[in-house]
Amino acid sequence: MPVIEDIKVSHNTKYILWEITEDYEKLLAGIELDLESKRLLSQKKSEIHKNQFLAVRHLLKYLSIDSQILKYDTLGKPFFENNSKISISHSGAYVTLIFSDTNVGIDVETINDRILKIKSKFLETELTYPLEFNAETSLVYWNIKESIFKALDFHGINFKNNILVPPLDMKKNVAKSWYIDDKKIYSFDTYYKISKKYTLAYVIKN
Repeated sequence: MPVIEDIKVSHNTKYILWEITEDYEKLLAGIELDLESKRLLSQKKSEIHKNQFLAVRHLLKYLSIDSQILKYDTLGKPFFENNSKISISHSGAYVTLIFSDTNVGIDVETINDRILKIKSKFLETELTYPLEFNAETSLVYWNIKESIFKALDFHGINFKNNILVPPLDMKKNVAKSWYIDDKKIYSFDTYYKISKKYTLAYVIKN
């Protein structure tokens, strides 16, 4: 279980990233599942989705968190029964989560060029920035917007109009981002990175 990063962001917020190298049988043998987890696992169609599901349980075990307090709402958003906040993401061999006592969101994506075909669907103001929106940069903007979406307790969010990400300095890896609508503005401490195989961002609501 190669843990790539295990970072205490603040006294009440922790983020962890794991690369899956184990096969399904090894992942399954290394964890005990309750009845609800077995039911959810049986609904996964592909082996990679099964592996990602099991990897999340391994991360909870690694963090000494009882997996039985992890639940999902009707839209599939994870939450803890003890009111702590959690966000989970997985893409290919990468699985990550962040938990805190305030609203948080996280997203990881394996690097691919498909994002270039849809960037106009989630970027608007950002496309006017003097930046090269290559695959990696576009994915980071997606990571951040998806993370903010996950951090909020409501739906119907328009990524283009409601979430604003500033011009990013890819060497700094820290920024402020915002959710904006007619009634409210929320700001988020924003952290992001580009690795050789993946991009990742997580946000903490102020």
